Amino acid sequence: MFLSVILPFTIGACIGSFLNVCIYRLPKDLSIVRPSSFCPKCKACIKWYDNIPILSYIILRGKCRSCHTRISFRYLIVELITGLLFVFLYNKFFLSSDFFKFAFFFSLLIVVSAIDIDYHAIPVYLCFIGVVVGLFFALYDSVLELNAGIIYNLAIIEALKNLIFGFGFTYFFKFIGDIGLALYLALRKKDSIEGEKEAIGLGDVDFMGMVGVFLGAKTVVVTFFIAPFIALFYSVFALIFKKSHLIPYLPYLSIATFITFIWGDSILKFIGLM
Repeated sequence: MFLSVILPFTIGACIGSFLNVCIYRLPKDLSIVRPSSFCPKCKACIKWYDNIPILSYIILRGKCRSCHTRISFRYLIVELITGLLFVFLYNKFFLSSDFFKFAFFFSLLIVVSAIDIDYHAIPVYLCFIGVVVGLFFALYDSVLELNAGIIYNLAIIEALKNLIFGFGFTYFFKFIGDIGLALYLALRKKDSIEGEKEAIGLGDVDFMGMVGVFLGAKTVVVTFFIAPFIALFYSVFALIFKKSHLIPYLPYLSIATFITFIWGDSILKFIGLM
């Protein structure tokens, strides 16, 4: 129980606390190392005992000790999700390279999703870092394959092909979507829809390239076509209550990616791709 649940959950929650720092600071071009954690409102330094993942939020009732400003509920959610993610990955892979590979990957998905919710865009370099780390793990797997005498279909070659496919596949639909949107705007005599002139953002293209590196080309296809159905629920809500057509899409791509990660083989068999 301790090794399989409590320990990975605790480590994951601590990582989640760091992810919250990244989510807040990276879009503002602030260092994620210094200064130490502080209240965004009053700038007071947060003491270590007020910075314990999950527990401190509950004890402080979601408020800053100094100025009593309410702390976003997302801080708690991110820590909980990351803790549960680490429990799942540890029990699936134990302390193998796959555990560290996917712990990094899904942690990055949490960061880009949260940033996209706030800004409807992400720093370009985040997906680039993801691609580089994914290729590093593929290279590591390739070394193991070579040591085992496997010389065909090396992981690094497959990862590079899947990277190109992820970019190309998504960019194709972006190209088609942008043409359709341009025609729609021309017919409606508008310059944009709520400031947007693209059907699919370049951040989504970069994201799917990263998915290709970590999970493969078939997963890119399944993820791409599952995500709209997940996003549909929020789209209806946003249209009715917020009167807005604009939604952050990366969270739904991330959810679709995780669903494909868990049930990908079953989905692929169902649609005849496996």
